[in-house]
Amino acid sequence: MTEIQQRILKEEYPTMSYDSDSDIERYFDMRKQGRQTDALALYNSRLRKKYPNDAQRAELLRYYRSRDPRYAEMLRESMINLAESLVTRTTYVISLLTKDIDSIDMTDAYSVIKLAEGLLSVISPDRYVAISFTEKYVRYAKALNFRHPEMERTAELIRLYVTDTIESVQDLKKEREERRKQRARQAERHTDGGHANFDLSRIVFSDADLKRIRIPETISKTEDTVIAYCLKYWNLTGDPAFEKAVFLYSRKFHTKHHDVFQAIKNGRDHGWKDEEILNAVLATVVTGYYYSISGDLYLQRTWARYKAGLEVVPSEMDAAPAPVAVTKKKTARKASAKKSVKAEKRAKPRSTPAKPKKAALSTKSAKRVTPFKIEKTQASRKKPKLPPAPAFKPNSVADMIRKMTGKTYTVYEDLFFREIRPSIRTVLAASRSRRGNPFGSRQNDAEEIVYDFLHGHYEDPYQNWKESDEKKALEELGYNLPALEPVIAGWIEEKK
Repeated sequence: MTEIQQRILKEEYPTMSYDSDSDIERYFDMRKQGRQTDALALYNSRLRKKYPNDAQRAELLRYYRSRDPRYAEMLRESMINLAESLVTRTTYVISLLTKDIDSIDMTDAYSVIKLAEGLLSVISPDRYVAISFTEKYVRYAKALNFRHPEMERTAELIRLYVTDTIESVQDLKKEREERRKQRARQAERHTDGGHANFDLSRIVFSDADLKRIRIPETISKTEDTVIAYCLKYWNLTGDPAFEKAVFLYSRKFHTKHHDVFQAIKNGRDHGWKDEEILNAVLATVVTGYYYSISGDLYLQRTWARYKAGLEVVPSEMDAAPAPVAVTKKKTARKASAKKSVKAEKRAKPRSTPAKPKKAALSTKSAKRVTPFKIEKTQASRKKPKLPPAPAFKPNSVADMIRKMTGKTYTVYEDLFFREIRPSIRTVLAASRSRRGNPFGSRQNDAEEIVYDFLHGHYEDPYQNWKESDEKKALEELGYNLPALEPVIAGWIEEKK
Protein backbone atom coordinates (compact mmCIF):
# COMPACT_ATOMS: atom_id res chain seq x y z
CA MET A 1 0.00 0.00 0.00
CA THR A 2 1.42 3.36 -1.02
CA GLU A 3 1.75 6.30 1.34
CA ILE A 4 -0.97 8.23 -0.49
CA GLN A 5 -3.35 5.26 -0.19
CA GLN A 6 -2.58 4.97 3.52
CA ARG A 7 -3.23 8.68 4.04
CA ILE A 8 -6.61 8.69 2.27
CA LEU A 9 -7.64 5.43 3.94
CA LYS A 10 -6.73 6.80 7.39
CA GLU A 11 -8.69 10.01 6.82
CA GLU A 12 -11.78 8.22 5.51
CA TYR A 13 -11.69 5.45 8.15
CA PRO A 14 -9.70 6.68 11.18
CA THR A 15 -10.58 3.61 13.32
CA MET A 16 -8.90 1.13 10.94
CA SER A 17 -5.41 -0.23 11.48
CA TYR A 18 -3.28 -2.83 9.72
CA ASP A 19 -4.23 -5.65 12.08
CA SER A 20 -7.74 -4.77 13.33
CA ASP A 21 -10.98 -3.03 12.49
CA SER A 22 -12.95 -1.59 15.41
CA ASP A 23 -16.19 -1.74 13.39
CA ILE A 24 -15.91 -5.53 13.12
CA GLU A 25 -15.22 -5.77 16.84
CA ARG A 26 -18.23 -3.59 17.70
CA TYR A 27 -20.42 -5.60 15.34
CA PHE A 28 -19.76 -8.87 17.19
CA ASP A 29 -20.01 -7.16 20.61
CA MET A 30 -23.51 -5.90 19.72
CA ARG A 31 -24.58 -9.36 18.58
CA LYS A 32 -23.23 -10.85 21.79
CA GLN A 33 -25.25 -8.32 23.84
CA GLY A 34 -28.44 -9.13 21.90
CA ARG A 35 -28.55 -5.72 20.13
CA GLN A 36 -29.40 -7.24 16.77
CA THR A 37 -30.95 -4.06 15.33
CA ASP A 38 -27.86 -1.95 16.13
CA ALA A 39 -25.59 -4.67 14.79
CA LEU A 40 -27.53 -4.83 11.52
CA ALA A 41 -27.43 -1.04 11.16
CA LEU A 42 -23.64 -1.04 11.65
CA TYR A 43 -23.28 -3.88 9.17
CA ASN A 44 -25.25 -2.08 6.45
CA SER A 45 -23.87 1.42 7.02
CA ARG A 46 -20.17 0.66 7.61
CA LEU A 47 -19.03 -2.90 6.90
CA ARG A 48 -20.77 -3.30 3.55
CA LYS A 49 -19.24 -0.04 2.31
CA LYS A 50 -15.72 -0.92 3.44
CA TYR A 51 -15.89 -4.50 2.17
CA PRO A 52 -18.19 -4.46 -0.90
CA ASN A 53 -17.29 -7.99 -2.02
CA ASP A 54 -19.94 -10.18 -0.38
CA ALA A 55 -17.95 -13.42 -0.39
CA GLN A 56 -14.77 -11.79 0.89
CA ARG A 57 -16.70 -9.93 3.60
CA ALA A 58 -18.40 -13.10 4.84
CA GLU A 59 -15.09 -14.96 4.94
CA LEU A 60 -13.40 -12.09 6.79
CA LEU A 61 -16.08 -12.06 9.48
CA ARG A 62 -15.92 -15.85 9.79
CA TYR A 63 -12.14 -15.72 10.31
CA TYR A 64 -12.54 -13.09 13.01
CA ARG A 65 -15.26 -15.04 14.83
CA SER A 66 -13.25 -18.27 14.78
CA ARG A 67 -9.96 -16.47 15.68
CA ASP A 68 -8.37 -17.85 12.53
CA PRO A 69 -4.80 -16.54 11.95
CA ARG A 70 -5.72 -15.89 8.31
CA TYR A 71 -7.88 -12.99 9.52
CA ALA A 72 -4.95 -10.53 9.61
CA GLU A 73 -3.82 -11.45 6.11
CA MET A 74 -7.32 -11.11 4.64
CA LEU A 75 -7.91 -7.86 6.51
CA ARG A 76 -4.75 -6.38 4.99
CA GLU A 77 -5.78 -7.55 1.53
CA SER A 78 -9.23 -6.00 2.01
CA MET A 79 -7.64 -2.75 3.15
CA ILE A 80 -5.51 -2.61 0.01
CA ASN A 81 -8.60 -3.12 -2.18
CA LEU A 82 -10.46 -0.46 -0.22
CA ALA A 83 -7.58 2.00 -0.55
CA GLU A 84 -7.40 1.46 -4.32
CA SER A 85 -11.14 2.05 -4.70
CA LEU A 86 -10.90 5.19 -2.53
CA VAL A 87 -8.13 6.64 -4.72
CA THR A 88 -10.16 5.89 -7.86
CA ARG A 89 -13.26 7.47 -6.36
CA THR A 90 -11.28 10.48 -5.11
CA THR A 91 -9.86 11.26 -8.55
CA TYR A 92 -13.34 10.94 -10.03
CA VAL A 93 -14.85 13.32 -7.45
CA ILE A 94 -12.07 15.87 -7.99
CA SER A 95 -12.65 15.70 -11.76
CA LEU A 96 -16.39 16.19 -11.22
CA LEU A 97 -15.94 19.19 -8.90
CA THR A 98 -13.39 20.97 -11.09
CA LYS A 99 -14.60 20.28 -14.64
CA ASP A 100 -16.15 23.77 -15.11
CA ILE A 101 -14.07 25.92 -12.75
CA ASP A 102 -11.66 27.11 -15.47
CA SER A 103 -14.47 28.64 -17.54
CA ILE A 104 -16.20 30.57 -14.74
CA ASP A 105 -16.27 34.37 -14.75
CA MET A 106 -16.58 35.66 -11.17
CA THR A 107 -18.08 38.93 -12.42
CA ASP A 108 -20.96 37.11 -14.12
CA ALA A 109 -23.45 36.51 -11.29
CA TYR A 110 -25.65 34.13 -13.28
CA SER A 111 -22.71 31.86 -14.17
CA VAL A 112 -21.45 31.87 -10.58
CA ILE A 113 -24.86 31.00 -9.16
CA LYS A 114 -25.45 28.26 -11.73
CA LEU A 115 -22.10 26.58 -11.07
CA ALA A 116 -22.23 26.97 -7.27
CA GLU A 117 -25.79 25.67 -6.97
CA GLY A 118 -24.95 22.74 -9.24
CA LEU A 119 -21.98 21.80 -7.06
CA LEU A 120 -24.00 22.16 -3.85
CA SER A 121 -26.74 19.90 -5.22
CA VAL A 122 -24.10 17.21 -5.84
CA ILE A 123 -22.22 17.62 -2.56
CA SER A 124 -24.78 18.14 0.21
CA PRO A 125 -28.00 20.03 0.98
CA ASP A 126 -26.23 21.41 4.06
CA ARG A 127 -24.22 24.27 2.60
CA TYR A 128 -21.72 24.53 5.44
CA VAL A 129 -20.98 20.81 5.19
CA ALA A 130 -20.12 21.48 1.54
CA ILE A 131 -17.33 23.85 2.64
CA SER A 132 -15.53 21.21 4.72
CA PHE A 133 -16.16 18.63 1.99
CA THR A 134 -14.39 20.67 -0.71
CA GLU A 135 -11.54 21.58 1.66
CA LYS A 136 -10.97 17.88 2.33
CA TYR A 137 -10.70 17.21 -1.40
CA VAL A 138 -8.22 20.05 -1.72
CA ARG A 139 -5.96 18.06 0.62
CA TYR A 140 -6.56 14.91 -1.42
CA ALA A 141 -5.79 16.69 -4.68
CA LYS A 142 -2.52 17.97 -3.24
CA ALA A 143 -1.56 14.50 -1.97
CA LEU A 144 -2.39 12.92 -5.34
CA ASN A 145 -0.88 15.84 -7.27
CA PHE A 146 -4.03 15.82 -9.37
CA ARG A 147 -5.81 19.07 -10.39
CA HIS A 148 -4.78 20.74 -7.14
CA PRO A 149 -5.05 24.42 -8.33
CA GLU A 150 -8.49 23.78 -9.87
CA MET A 151 -9.71 22.09 -6.67
CA GLU A 152 -8.49 25.07 -4.62
CA ARG A 153 -10.48 27.47 -6.82
CA THR A 154 -13.57 25.25 -6.50
CA ALA A 155 -13.32 25.22 -2.70
CA GLU A 156 -12.85 28.99 -2.67
CA LEU A 157 -15.92 29.48 -4.87
CA ILE A 158 -18.07 27.31 -2.55
CA ARG A 159 -16.79 29.11 0.56
CA LEU A 160 -17.47 32.58 -0.86
CA TYR A 161 -20.88 31.61 -2.22
CA VAL A 162 -22.10 29.94 0.97
CA THR A 163 -20.90 32.83 3.14
CA ASP A 164 -22.49 35.27 0.66
CA THR A 165 -19.33 37.30 0.05
CA ILE A 166 -19.25 37.32 -3.77
CA GLU A 167 -19.93 40.91 -4.79
CA SER A 168 -21.61 40.16 -8.12
CA VAL A 169 -23.98 37.67 -6.46
CA GLN A 170 -24.80 40.13 -3.68
CA ASP A 171 -25.76 42.81 -6.20
CA LEU A 172 -27.92 40.35 -8.14
CA LYS A 173 -29.70 39.18 -4.98
CA LYS A 174 -30.45 42.76 -3.92
CA GLU A 175 -31.85 43.52 -7.36
CA ARG A 176 -34.03 40.40 -7.32
CA GLU A 177 -35.30 41.12 -3.82
CA GLU A 178 -36.29 44.65 -4.81
CA ARG A 179 -38.16 43.37 -7.86
CA ARG A 180 -39.89 40.73 -5.72
CA LYS A 181 -41.07 43.35 -3.22
CA GLN A 182 -42.32 45.57 -6.04
CA ARG A 183 -44.31 42.71 -7.59
CA ALA A 184 -45.77 41.85 -4.19
CA ARG A 185 -46.94 45.43 -3.69
CA GLN A 186 -48.50 45.52 -7.16
CA ALA A 187 -50.23 42.18 -6.59
CA GLU A 188 -51.61 43.36 -3.25
CA ARG A 189 -53.01 46.53 -4.82
CA HIS A 190 -54.55 44.49 -7.64
CA THR A 191 -56.09 41.98 -5.23
CA ASP A 192 -57.55 44.75 -3.09
CA GLY A 193 -59.18 46.25 -6.18
CA GLY A 194 -57.07 49.40 -5.92
CA HIS A 195 -58.14 50.14 -2.32
CA ALA A 196 -55.13 49.05 -0.29
CA ASN A 197 -55.81 51.45 2.59
CA PHE A 198 -59.47 50.80 3.39
CA ASP A 199 -60.34 50.33 7.06
CA LEU A 200 -61.16 46.66 7.72
CA SER A 201 -62.38 47.43 11.23
CA ARG A 202 -65.39 49.27 9.79
CA ILE A 203 -66.58 46.20 7.87
CA VAL A 204 -69.40 44.34 9.66
CA PHE A 205 -70.58 40.91 8.55
CA SER A 206 -74.16 39.83 9.11
CA ASP A 207 -75.06 36.50 10.63
CA ALA A 208 -76.16 35.28 7.20
CA ASP A 209 -72.77 36.22 5.72
CA LEU A 210 -70.90 34.45 8.49
CA LYS A 211 -73.04 31.35 8.03
CA ARG A 212 -72.22 31.24 4.31
CA ILE A 213 -68.49 31.77 4.85
CA ARG A 214 -67.70 29.68 7.92
CA ILE A 215 -67.86 25.96 8.44
CA PRO A 216 -69.15 24.43 11.69
CA GLU A 217 -66.67 24.70 14.56
CA THR A 218 -67.50 21.15 15.65
CA ILE A 219 -65.59 19.75 12.66
CA SER A 220 -62.11 18.81 13.83
CA LYS A 221 -60.87 16.09 11.48
CA THR A 222 -58.70 17.41 8.65
CA GLU A 223 -60.41 15.44 5.88
CA ASP A 224 -63.85 16.50 7.16
CA THR A 225 -62.70 20.13 7.14
CA VAL A 226 -61.71 19.82 3.47
CA ILE A 227 -65.07 18.30 2.56
CA ALA A 228 -66.95 20.97 4.53
CA TYR A 229 -65.17 23.78 2.67
CA CYS A 230 -65.84 22.16 -0.70
CA LEU A 231 -69.53 21.75 0.10
CA LYS A 232 -69.71 25.41 1.18
CA TYR A 233 -67.95 26.96 -1.81
CA TRP A 234 -68.40 24.47 -4.67
CA ASN A 235 -71.46 26.11 -6.23
CA LEU A 236 -70.42 29.68 -5.29
CA THR A 237 -67.17 29.98 -7.24
CA GLY A 238 -68.95 31.95 -9.95
CA ASP A 239 -70.42 34.52 -7.50
CA PRO A 240 -68.18 37.66 -7.47
CA ALA A 241 -70.05 39.22 -4.54
CA PHE A 242 -69.51 36.15 -2.37
CA GLU A 243 -65.86 35.96 -3.42
CA LYS A 244 -65.36 39.58 -2.31
CA ALA A 245 -67.05 38.85 1.01
CA VAL A 246 -64.77 35.86 1.63
CA PHE A 247 -61.73 37.96 0.75
CA LEU A 248 -62.68 40.75 3.16
CA TYR A 249 -63.46 38.24 5.90
CA SER A 250 -60.05 36.59 5.49
CA ARG A 251 -58.25 39.93 5.50
CA LYS A 252 -60.07 41.15 8.59
CA PHE A 253 -59.74 38.01 10.71
CA HIS A 254 -56.46 36.69 9.16
CA THR A 255 -57.90 33.33 8.10
CA LYS A 256 -57.40 30.98 5.13
CA HIS A 257 -61.00 31.08 3.90
CA HIS A 258 -60.12 33.09 0.79
CA ASP A 259 -57.14 30.84 -0.01
CA VAL A 260 -59.42 27.82 0.21
CA PHE A 261 -62.02 29.53 -1.99
CA GLN A 262 -59.36 30.37 -4.59
CA ALA A 263 -58.10 26.76 -4.59
CA ILE A 264 -61.61 25.49 -5.37
CA LYS A 265 -62.32 28.26 -7.90
CA ASN A 266 -59.02 27.76 -9.70
CA GLY A 267 -59.58 24.02 -9.93
CA ARG A 268 -63.12 24.35 -11.26
CA ASP A 269 -62.18 27.11 -13.74
CA HIS A 270 -59.36 25.00 -15.18
CA GLY A 271 -61.29 21.73 -15.26
CA TRP A 272 -59.24 19.89 -12.66
CA LYS A 273 -60.26 16.49 -11.40
CA ASP A 274 -62.04 16.41 -8.05
CA GLU A 275 -59.06 14.62 -6.52
CA GLU A 276 -56.74 17.46 -7.57
CA ILE A 277 -59.07 20.09 -6.11
CA LEU A 278 -59.34 18.16 -2.85
CA ASN A 279 -55.54 17.94 -2.63
CA ALA A 280 -55.23 21.68 -3.30
CA VAL A 281 -57.69 22.47 -0.50
CA LEU A 282 -55.91 20.01 1.80
CA ALA A 283 -52.56 21.68 1.14
CA THR A 284 -54.16 25.04 2.00
CA VAL A 285 -55.88 23.85 5.17
CA VAL A 286 -52.97 22.01 6.81
CA THR A 287 -49.76 23.55 8.09
CA GLY A 288 -46.59 21.72 7.09
CA TYR A 289 -46.54 18.17 5.76
CA TYR A 290 -49.60 15.97 6.20
CA TYR A 291 -50.59 12.75 4.47
CA SER A 292 -52.36 9.52 5.34
CA ILE A 293 -53.25 6.71 2.95
CA SER A 294 -56.43 5.87 4.83
CA GLY A 295 -57.25 9.57 5.11
CA ASP A 296 -56.81 10.09 1.37
CA LEU A 297 -59.06 7.14 0.60
CA TYR A 298 -61.67 8.39 3.09
CA LEU A 299 -61.48 11.89 1.58
CA GLN A 300 -62.13 10.73 -1.99
CA ARG A 301 -64.94 8.31 -1.19
CA THR A 302 -66.71 10.64 1.24
CA TRP A 303 -66.50 13.54 -1.20
CA ALA A 304 -67.96 11.40 -3.99
CA ARG A 305 -70.90 10.56 -1.73
CA TYR A 306 -71.53 14.16 -0.59
CA LYS A 307 -71.02 15.66 -4.03
CA ALA A 308 -73.82 13.47 -5.36
CA GLY A 309 -76.17 15.02 -2.80
CA LEU A 310 -74.79 18.47 -3.53
CA GLU A 311 -75.66 18.16 -7.22
CA VAL A 312 -79.12 16.67 -6.64
CA VAL A 313 -80.55 19.52 -4.57
CA PRO A 314 -80.38 22.34 -7.19
CA SER A 315 -81.82 20.12 -9.90
CA GLU A 316 -84.77 19.19 -7.68
CA MET A 317 -85.48 22.77 -6.74
CA ASP A 318 -85.41 24.00 -10.32
CA ALA A 319 -87.34 21.13 -11.89
CA ALA A 320 -91.12 21.23 -12.34
CA PRO A 321 -93.23 18.35 -11.01
CA ALA A 322 -93.47 15.50 -13.47
CA PRO A 323 -96.85 15.12 -15.25
CA VAL A 324 -99.05 12.25 -14.03
CA ALA A 325 -100.98 10.04 -16.44
CA VAL A 326 -104.60 9.57 -15.23
CA THR A 327 -107.61 7.64 -16.48
CA LYS A 328 -111.00 9.16 -17.32
CA LYS A 329 -112.46 7.88 -14.06
CA LYS A 330 -109.67 9.62 -12.03
CA THR A 331 -110.16 12.83 -14.04
CA ALA A 332 -113.87 12.88 -13.32
CA ARG A 333 -113.22 12.27 -9.63
CA LYS A 334 -110.75 15.22 -9.58
CA ALA A 335 -113.29 17.50 -11.34
CA SER A 336 -116.03 16.72 -8.77
CA ALA A 337 -113.56 17.29 -5.95
CA LYS A 338 -112.64 20.73 -7.37
CA LYS A 339 -116.36 21.70 -7.59
CA SER A 340 -116.95 20.76 -3.95
CA VAL A 341 -113.92 22.82 -2.89
CA LYS A 342 -115.23 25.88 -4.80
CA ALA A 343 -118.66 25.47 -3.16
CA GLU A 344 -117.08 25.37 0.29
CA LYS A 345 -115.10 28.55 -0.48
CA ARG A 346 -118.29 30.41 -1.56
CA ALA A 347 -120.07 29.30 1.60
CA LYS A 348 -117.34 30.71 3.92
CA PRO A 349 -117.47 34.36 5.10
CA ARG A 350 -115.36 36.78 3.03
CA SER A 351 -113.43 37.98 6.07
CA THR A 352 -111.80 34.55 6.51
CA PRO A 353 -108.68 34.44 4.33
CA ALA A 354 -108.14 31.43 2.17
CA LYS A 355 -105.35 29.05 3.11
CA PRO A 356 -102.22 29.42 0.98
CA LYS A 357 -101.46 26.69 -1.47
CA LYS A 358 -98.95 24.10 -0.36
CA ALA A 359 -95.55 24.50 -1.97
CA ALA A 360 -94.78 22.17 -4.82
CA LEU A 361 -91.68 20.98 -2.95
CA SER A 362 -91.41 20.58 0.81
CA THR A 363 -88.72 22.45 2.71
CA LYS A 364 -87.18 19.13 3.51
CA SER A 365 -86.43 18.40 -0.14
CA ALA A 366 -84.91 21.88 -0.59
CA LYS A 367 -82.77 21.71 2.54
CA ARG A 368 -79.10 22.44 1.94
CA VAL A 369 -76.83 19.45 2.31
CA THR A 370 -74.46 20.08 5.22
CA PRO A 371 -71.30 18.11 6.00
CA PHE A 372 -71.68 14.76 7.68
CA LYS A 373 -75.53 14.83 7.88
CA ILE A 374 -77.22 13.94 4.60
CA GLU A 375 -81.01 14.14 4.33
CA LYS A 376 -82.27 11.03 2.51
CA THR A 377 -84.42 12.66 -0.16
CA GLN A 378 -86.40 10.67 -2.65
CA ALA A 379 -83.81 11.38 -5.34
CA SER A 380 -80.89 10.28 -3.16
CA ARG A 381 -82.69 7.04 -2.22
CA LYS A 382 -83.16 6.21 -5.89
CA LYS A 383 -79.50 6.94 -6.67
CA PRO A 384 -77.48 3.72 -7.10
CA LYS A 385 -74.73 2.93 -4.65
CA LEU A 386 -71.35 4.26 -5.73
CA PRO A 387 -68.71 1.64 -6.59
CA PRO A 388 -65.52 1.56 -4.51
CA ALA A 389 -62.61 3.73 -5.61
CA PRO A 390 -60.42 2.11 -8.27
CA ALA A 391 -57.13 0.57 -7.24
CA PHE A 392 -54.15 2.89 -7.24
CA LYS A 393 -51.90 2.30 -10.25
CA PRO A 394 -48.69 4.37 -10.22
CA ASN A 395 -47.41 5.59 -13.57
CA SER A 396 -45.48 8.82 -13.15
CA VAL A 397 -42.29 9.21 -11.12
CA ALA A 398 -44.31 11.06 -8.48
CA ASP A 399 -46.73 8.13 -8.25
CA MET A 400 -43.86 5.68 -7.77
CA ILE A 401 -42.47 7.84 -4.95
CA ARG A 402 -45.91 8.05 -3.41
CA LYS A 403 -46.35 4.29 -3.45
CA MET A 404 -42.88 3.52 -2.08
CA THR A 405 -42.96 6.15 0.70
CA GLY A 406 -46.68 6.29 1.48
CA LYS A 407 -46.58 10.07 1.14
CA THR A 408 -47.78 12.70 -1.32
CA TYR A 409 -44.52 13.91 -2.65
CA THR A 410 -45.68 16.87 -4.69
CA VAL A 411 -44.80 19.03 -1.72
CA TYR A 412 -41.26 17.61 -1.74
CA GLU A 413 -40.43 17.72 -5.45
CA ASP A 414 -37.61 20.25 -4.99
CA LEU A 415 -36.14 18.21 -2.12
CA PHE A 416 -36.27 15.04 -4.22
CA PHE A 417 -34.31 16.52 -7.11
CA ARG A 418 -31.82 18.17 -4.75
CA GLU A 419 -30.95 14.85 -3.09
CA ILE A 420 -31.44 12.19 -5.80
CA ARG A 421 -28.04 12.42 -7.52
CA PRO A 422 -26.07 10.34 -4.92
CA SER A 423 -28.58 7.51 -5.32
CA ILE A 424 -28.32 7.74 -9.13
CA ARG A 425 -24.54 7.47 -8.91
CA THR A 426 -24.69 4.48 -6.55
CA VAL A 427 -27.18 2.56 -8.70
CA LEU A 428 -25.25 3.34 -11.89
CA ALA A 429 -22.00 2.14 -10.31
CA ALA A 430 -23.70 -1.16 -9.44
CA SER A 431 -25.29 -1.52 -12.90
CA ARG A 432 -22.12 -0.87 -14.89
CA SER A 433 -21.67 -3.66 -17.47
CA ARG A 434 -18.18 -2.65 -18.60
CA ARG A 435 -15.35 -0.69 -17.03
CA GLY A 436 -14.13 2.57 -18.47
CA ASN A 437 -11.69 5.39 -17.91
CA PRO A 438 -12.31 6.91 -14.41
CA PHE A 439 -11.34 10.31 -15.80
CA GLY A 440 -13.80 10.16 -18.68
CA SER A 441 -17.27 11.66 -18.80
CA ARG A 442 -19.21 8.43 -19.41
CA GLN A 443 -20.64 8.16 -15.89
CA ASN A 444 -21.44 11.88 -15.81
CA ASP A 445 -23.39 11.53 -19.06
CA ALA A 446 -25.24 8.48 -17.71
CA GLU A 447 -26.11 10.33 -14.50
CA GLU A 448 -27.48 13.30 -16.47
CA ILE A 449 -29.60 10.97 -18.65
CA VAL A 450 -31.30 9.42 -15.60
CA TYR A 451 -31.69 12.76 -13.82
CA ASP A 452 -33.21 14.47 -16.87
CA PHE A 453 -35.64 11.58 -17.39
CA LEU A 454 -36.80 11.76 -13.75
CA HIS A 455 -37.20 15.52 -13.99
CA GLY A 456 -38.99 15.46 -17.34
CA HIS A 457 -41.41 12.66 -16.41
CA TYR A 458 -42.05 13.52 -12.76
CA GLU A 459 -45.76 14.18 -13.36
CA ASP A 460 -46.08 12.18 -16.60
CA PRO A 461 -48.63 9.38 -16.03
CA TYR A 462 -47.61 7.71 -19.30
CA GLN A 463 -43.86 7.54 -18.70
CA ASN A 464 -42.30 4.27 -19.89
CA TRP A 465 -38.65 3.96 -18.88
CA LYS A 466 -38.31 0.38 -20.17
CA GLU A 467 -38.97 1.41 -23.80
CA SER A 468 -37.53 4.93 -23.64
CA ASP A 469 -34.71 6.32 -25.77
CA GLU A 470 -32.93 7.35 -22.56
CA LYS A 471 -32.67 3.73 -21.39
CA LYS A 472 -31.21 2.74 -24.77
CA ALA A 473 -28.71 5.60 -24.58
CA LEU A 474 -27.75 4.41 -21.08
CA GLU A 475 -27.11 0.88 -22.39
CA GLU A 476 -24.89 2.28 -25.14
CA LEU A 477 -22.77 3.90 -22.42
CA GLY A 478 -22.40 0.52 -20.70
CA TYR A 479 -25.04 0.71 -17.95
CA ASN A 480 -27.95 -1.67 -17.46
CA LEU A 481 -30.81 -0.04 -15.52
CA PRO A 482 -34.02 -2.00 -16.21
CA ALA A 483 -36.20 0.02 -13.76
CA LEU A 484 -36.22 3.34 -11.89
CA GLU A 485 -37.38 1.89 -8.56
CA PRO A 486 -33.83 1.10 -7.30
CA VAL A 487 -32.89 4.78 -7.71
CA ILE A 488 -35.91 5.91 -5.68
CA ALA A 489 -35.35 3.15 -3.10
CA GLY A 490 -31.74 4.24 -2.66
CA TRP A 491 -32.84 7.81 -2.07
CA ILE A 492 -35.43 6.69 0.52
CA GLU A 493 -32.82 4.56 2.31
CA GLU A 494 -30.36 7.47 2.36
CA LYS A 495 -32.98 9.73 3.98
CA LYS A 496 -33.55 7.17 6.73
